[in-house]
Amino acid sequence: MVDVTWTATDVVHRPRVSIGLPVFNGERFLEQSIDSVLSQTFLDFELIVSDNASTDSTPEILERAAARDERVVVLRNEVNQGAARNYNLVFERAQGEYFRWHAHDDLMEPQLIERLVDRLDAEPHSVLAHSWTRFVDDAGATMKVYEDDLHAASSGASHRLTEVVRRLTYCNAVFGLMRRDVLARTALIAPFPGSDVSLLYELAVAGRFSVVPEPLFVRRPGQSLVANPSNRSLAQWFGPAARGVRFPAFWLWWATVGAIMRSRHPPAERVAVLATFNVAWPAVRVRRWLRHQVRVVRGGRS
Repeated sequence: MVDVTWTATDVVHRPRVSIGLPVFNGERFLEQSIDSVLSQTFLDFELIVSDNASTDSTPEILERAAARDERVVVLRNEVNQGAARNYNLVFERAQGEYFRWHAHDDLMEPQLIERLVDRLDAEPHSVLAHSWTRFVDDAGATMKVYEDDLHAASSGASHRLTEVVRRLTYCNAVFGLMRRDVLARTALIAPFPGSDVSLLYELAVAGRFSVVPEPLFVRRPGQSLVANPSNRSLAQWFGPAARGVRFPAFWLWWATVGAIMRSRHPPAERVAVLATFNVAWPAVRVRRWLRHQVRVVRGGRS
C-alpha cells in the first residue's frame, strides 16, 4: 500500500515537467540532491519522491522538503517493493508533459531542466533530451566530464537504434528529459539488470535523441553496483520479481525484441528494425569483449 501526500498544486495546476525521485535509505545525499532540484531556473515542475520503506532519516528529510516547497509530493511504500517498481511509481504519479528520473545521490546544475525543455520544445520529433555528464565522487569532487554523443537524430528507426547500440557506454541518458506520452508506451524500468539499456533502445525506436553539449547533469556513478556487487544481489535490488540473475544479456535482448514488435511502426519496418538490431547488438558485444580481453592481457604483462 502507498500513502500519498497530496498538495494543492495537484488540483489547480498541471506542471509542464515532472521529476521523479525514487529513494531507499538515502539520507547521505538526499537533501543535497533535492536542493539541486528546487534550485532549477525552470520553475514549472513537480518533484515526486517515492520512499521505498526507508529505515534511516529519509522520511524526516522528505517531510522537511515538502513543508518548505509545495512542488514536492511525497509517496511512501509501507514495504520495500524493489527499485524497478519504485522508479515506475514516480512515473505513474507524474502529471507533466515532460518527465525526468532523478537519483537520490545525483545533482543537477541550475540550468539543466530549462535547457532540456527548450530543446524538446524546439524539436518535436525528439523523444528524449539529455546533457553531457560530470562524474563526481562522494565528496562532490569532479572525476571527469563525459561528453555524451548519444545524439540519435536520424528519421529512420533502424538507424537510430543502431546509433544508440553502438554509442551507448554509460546510461546517463536514462536520466534525460522525456516526453511523458512516449514513455508511457514503453516497458519503463523492468525488473532485471540492464533494463535501463533496453528502455533507451525502446525509446530510440520511438523517436530521436537530442544532446545539449554542456555538463549539466552531475552523477555519482555506480552506487547500486557498489552496494550490490553480484548479479544475484543486483537482481534482488531491482525487486522481488527480478529476472536475469544468470542470463542478463538474454533478458536485455528479449526485452528489446518485444519493444520493437510493440512499436507503432508498420510491420515491414518493425521487421527491418529487428533484423538491424540482431546484427548490430551482437557485433557491439563481441567488440567490447575483445577490447576487455586486450586490456586484461596488457594488464597482466605490466
